[in-house]
Amino acid sequence: MISKMDSKGRLYIPRSMRERVGKEVYLVETPDGILIIPKPEDPLKELKEIGKSLPKVSLDELKRGILKQALEDLK
Repeated sequence: MISKMDSKGRLYIPRSMRERVGKEVYLVETPDGILIIPKPEDPLKELKEIGKSLPKVSLDELKRGILKQALEDLK
């Protein structure tokens, strides 16, 4: 679908899509554009669920892994 933005920067989103995403969304900038993600009703509950899938490593190990990956991505 193609959507247009008005002079005030407002983007038209069809009603059927607005009803699915709710009143608040996260806008995430990606290399390919902007991703619109519905904000969960209970963000803390969502984070707890995401946390369950994280590997069983210490916070220091997790930080080292993230740093290592970020440095590799810069190359």
